[in-house]
Amino acid sequence: AGLPWELGIAETHQVLVANDLRGRTVLQADGQMRTGFDTAIAALLGAEEFGFATAPLITMGCIMMRKCHTNTCPVGIATQDPELRAKFDGQPEHVINYMFMVAEEMREYMAAMGFKTVSEMVGRADMLEADPETIAGNEKLQGINLDKLLTPAATLRPGVPQVCVQQQKHGLDSTLDRPVLLPACKPALNKRNPQPVTLECEIKNTHRSTGTMLSHEVTRAHGQHGLPDDFIHIKLKGHAGQSLAAYMCAGITIEVSGDANDYVGKGLSGGRVVVYPPRTSTFAPEENIIIGNVALYGATSGEAFFSGVAAERFCVRNSGAHAVVEGTGDHACEYMTGGVAVILGNTGKNFGAGMSGGYAFVYDPEKRLPPRCNVDVASDLMPLEEEKDIALVKSLIQKHLHYTRSPLAARLLTHWETAQADFVKVYPHELRRAEAEAHKRESAVTAMKQAIEELRQKENDEAAQVNGNAVEELKRLASLKKQELQYEALQGNKVSGWDMKPWFNIRPQVLDGQVDKKRGFLEVERLPMPYRNVEERIHDYNEVLDKPDPEHVHHLTHSQAARCMGCGTPFCHQTYTGCPLGNKVPEFNDLVHKGRWKEAYYRLAETNNFPEFTGRVCPAPCEGACVLGINQNPVSIKTMEQTISDRAWDEGWMVPQPPSQRTGKKIAVIGSGPAGMAAADQLNKSGHEVIVYERSDRAGGLMMYGVPNMKTDKLDVVQRRVDLMAAEGVRFVVNANVGDSVSVADLYANSDAVVLAVGATKPRDLPIEGRDSKGVHFAMDYLHANTKSLLDSGLKDGNYISAAGKRVVVIGGGDTGTDCIGTAVRHGATSVINLELFDKPPEARAENNPWPSWPRVFRVDYGHAEATHAYGEDPRKYNVMTKRFISDASGNLKGLEVVNVKMEEGKLVEQEGTEHVIEADLCFLAMGFLGPEQKLAEALGIETDNRSNFKAEYGEYATSVEGVFAAGDCRRGQSLVVWAIREGRDTAAAVNQFLEQRPAKFGPYQHNDNAACGGIIDLSRLGASGRPDAPAMPVA
Repeated sequence: AGLPWELGIAETHQVLVANDLRGRTVLQADGQMRTGFDTAIAALLGAEEFGFATAPLITMGCIMMRKCHTNTCPVGIATQDPELRAKFDGQPEHVINYMFMVAEEMREYMAAMGFKTVSEMVGRADMLEADPETIAGNEKLQGINLDKLLTPAATLRPGVPQVCVQQQKHGLDSTLDRPVLLPACKPALNKRNPQPVTLECEIKNTHRSTGTMLSHEVTRAHGQHGLPDDFIHIKLKGHAGQSLAAYMCAGITIEVSGDANDYVGKGLSGGRVVVYPPRTSTFAPEENIIIGNVALYGATSGEAFFSGVAAERFCVRNSGAHAVVEGTGDHACEYMTGGVAVILGNTGKNFGAGMSGGYAFVYDPEKRLPPRCNVDVASDLMPLEEEKDIALVKSLIQKHLHYTRSPLAARLLTHWETAQADFVKVYPHELRRAEAEAHKRESAVTAMKQAIEELRQKENDEAAQVNGNAVEELKRLASLKKQELQYEALQGNKVSGWDMKPWFNIRPQVLDGQVDKKRGFLEVERLPMPYRNVEERIHDYNEVLDKPDPEHVHHLTHSQAARCMGCGTPFCHQTYTGCPLGNKVPEFNDLVHKGRWKEAYYRLAETNNFPEFTGRVCPAPCEGACVLGINQNPVSIKTMEQTISDRAWDEGWMVPQPPSQRTGKKIAVIGSGPAGMAAADQLNKSGHEVIVYERSDRAGGLMMYGVPNMKTDKLDVVQRRVDLMAAEGVRFVVNANVGDSVSVADLYANSDAVVLAVGATKPRDLPIEGRDSKGVHFAMDYLHANTKSLLDSGLKDGNYISAAGKRVVVIGGGDTGTDCIGTAVRHGATSVINLELFDKPPEARAENNPWPSWPRVFRVDYGHAEATHAYGEDPRKYNVMTKRFISDASGNLKGLEVVNVKMEEGKLVEQEGTEHVIEADLCFLAMGFLGPEQKLAEALGIETDNRSNFKAEYGEYATSVEGVFAAGDCRRGQSLVVWAIREGRDTAAAVNQFLEQRPAKFGPYQHNDNAACGGIIDLSRLGASGRPDAPAMPVA
C-alpha cells in the first residue's frame, strides 16, 4: 500500500500474537528485498518467509529499463522479438549464486546474534534498536519514536506461538478422493505396471473437487500426459459438489448420473467429464439446468458432455477443451481463447464477450442467437458449411449421445441434414487473423528454410568470388545469420545467446525517411558526427569535426536519435556512472527525433551551461553508461549534444538574457575555466554582480588555452560564449593574476563571496636524469604557447615551441597527450612516438570493467589517426618506462633511454634485456596534474587535503575560510570538463544559500540596465587597487 514493509510486518505480527492467531499464520515480507541484512530485519520484526523479485531479475540481466510493455527489452528478457531474445545471456546459476550469497550474509547475522535457526529469530524485535547517531544527524528524524515498532510481540501475550505451528485444516478427509477414489484407483497409480480401474459410488454436494487429488497422483506417477483414454472410469450417482473434475488429467473419466454444482471441469487438463440426469427421470433434459455456473473455467484440454442446460458463464476462459451442452445461461463463451463449444439449445444474453479464440457451434433454429451476442462476436456469425466443421460437430454430438444417451442428440442425428442448416458457427475475427498469420508464418518458415539452404549451397560455389569482396562476404554471412535466427525462433527453438554482431555491423547508419523510434536501436547502427578527412585537416588548425550539409545533418540526427530507447531508468544521466550534469538525454533525443530542436536546446540547457564545450571535448561518460551499450554500440549522445547547441547558435536563439534585477551582492570568481564560468553564469542569473579574474590575456581558462583549436574553436565557440556572458552582465578581468598583480586581501575584503576555480595546474613531473635537457617540456606549456601564438599572429610571431622537422616523444596517453600528438603532426614533426606506462587496453570491456562503469577500452582519437596517416603506424607504445633523458654536450635533448615493464603483483617490474634508446629532439610530459598552485591557499589561509587540493566538502564547497568556496579541479583534483561545470553550478547554489541571510557589503552598481556592468577588461584599465567595483569596458 505504499508504506514500508517494516511497518506492515511489525504491526501484523504484533496483532496476530496478541490475538493468538500467529501460530496459524505464515507471514512473508516482500518489497525491495536485496540482502541478508534485509531478511534478518524482516525475521526479527516477525516474518518467516521472504519474497524476492527485482534482485533475482537483475541477476539474470535485467537493467530496469521499464519498457517491458513495448516489446523492446534490450537484454532480451521481456520480449518476443527473436533479435532481442538472442541478447539474453542470463543463467539459472546467476540466481542460485545470488541467493546463496544472501543466505550466507543472513547466517553471519544469525551467528552474531546467537540464533541457530530462522524460527528462533522470528519476532525477536528486542534484538533491534534505533540508531541514535542517524536520528541526531538528520533534523527531519527528530521526534521519531520506534518504541511501538520494536516492541517484542511476546510481551503482548506471553506463551503463545511466534511462528506458524498449526497447519490449516482443509477438510480433505471429507472429500471423496482421499477415503474412496485414491484407494480404489491404486492399481492405476503403479508406475511400472498400471492396471485399468472402473468403480461406482455415491456422491453428495459436500464432496468438493472430486477427482482433483486423484488427478494429482496420476500426474505424479505417469507425468503430464497421464494415462490412456478411459483408463480410470468413475461412475457417480447423486449431486456433485463444487469443482467436480477440476484440473483433471488425461486418462480419467468421471460420469455423474444426477447433477453438479458450480465450476464443473475447472482447469480441465485432458480428462473427460460427463453429467446427465438419472435414467429414470421423466423431464426433458434440454429444458432443465444440470450443472452450475462457470463450468470449464480455464479448461486447457479434455472433453465434457452435459445432457441438460448449463447455468451462467459456460466455458469462460476455455482455451482447449471440447464440450457439448444442451443450452446455456448468460455470458457463455466469455473470454474464450481456444477449444470447441457445441451448444444444442438456447443461449443467454451477452454471448461471446471478449471471445478471441476457439469455435462455438450453436443450434439456433429460432434465430435467437444474433441479438444475444456481444458486439465482440456479432459480426463473426456464419453458417455451418465447411466439411471439416460439419465432421467435427457431428462427431462431438455422436460422442455426446454415446456418453449421455441424450434424446436431443438422438433427434438431431436422426434428422441431421435438416438440423445442420440451423447451426451457427461463431468464428472470432481475432482467431481468423491469428490463423492467417500462422499460415503466413508457416509459408515464411518454409521460404526461409529454402533460402538458408540456397545460401549454404552457394557458399562453396561462390567462395572464390565472394572472398574477393570482404564487405559482400560480411553482408552475406550477416544476412544468413539473421535468417537462421528468425527461422529458429519461428520454430519455437531457443535463440538466446546468438551472436548478432555481424548483422548489427552492416545495418544502415543514416536513413532518409521516418525512423521508428521504438525499433531504432535495432534498425540503425551508431554513427557519431564524422571528422574531416585526415589528409585535409592535418594542414590546418580548424576544428576536426566535419560540417555536413544541413539535410544530411537532419537525416543523421533523426536516425541516431531513434536509437535512444527512452529508458525508464536511464543510466546515461546518473551522476557517478553517466553524465555528472544529469543531462536529460532521453528527453532531448526524443525532441530531436521529432524535429523540435528549440525545445531540445532548452531541455539541454536546463542542466548544462555550455553544451558547445562538452559536445566537443567531453569523453562522454553518458555513452559509457548507455543501456544500449550492454550489447551494442551506444547511442551517439555527444553528437546530439554538440549538434543541438550549434543549431541554437546558428538559429539565433542564443541572445543575452540579463537578470531582471540585481541583488547588490558582489562575487569574485578566480579562474575562467569551465568551473569558474559555470559558477559565474549561475550567480549572474541569480542577480549578483559577478567579476571573473583570469591571469591569461583571454578568458576561457582550459577551454581557451588548454584545449587545441582543432578540438574547440577559440573564436567561434569559446570567445562567443564569453562575449554572451559579458553581455548578460558578467565582468571578465584578464591579465589579473590574483595573489600577484591583484591583492588577495583586497579582493576578499571587497567581495560578498569568493569562488576559487583555478584548476589543477601543477603538472606531474618526471624527475629523472637529464630532466633539465633542452627540449623537455610540460605538455600544457607546449599547447598554451601554440594556441596563443595561433590567436595572436597565426603562428607568425614564433612565440611557441615548434616541432617542425624534429623527432617528438610524448609521455602520457591521455587527452593532453593526444593533443600534443595532433599539434606536432601539424607542425611537421619528422616522427611522433607516444609512450604509455601501462598495458594496451582491451578491444572490449574486461571482466573487471562491467557496464555501466566507464569502458576502459582501446580507442583511436583524432591525434592517433593523424599520426598513423602521417607516419604509417599508430604512435603509441605500451609498457614503456623512461629511465633517463640523453642530451648532447650543449644540453640539447637527443634521446630517451627506456625499458619495457610489466605489472606483477600490483608493481611495475622492469623486463631484463629490454633497455633501448628512442631518438628524440622534443619530449612533452603529459602525465597529468597534481593539484592547484598553493599561493592562493597560503594567502587566504585555506586548508588543503592530502593531495594539496583546496579542502571543501563535496555538495557544500565551502572552504575553511568563511565566504570562500572552491569548485572544479582545484577542489576535486584533475577531472573532466563536465565535472567542472557540475561543480561550478553546485558551488553557485552553495554561494546563494550562504548569501541568503546576509546583507550586501556594498550598495548596488549604479547602471541604467542590469547588463551594463558586464564586459571584458584588462587589469591595467582598473584602478590602482584593482577593486572589483572599478568601471568595466563594454563588450565589443
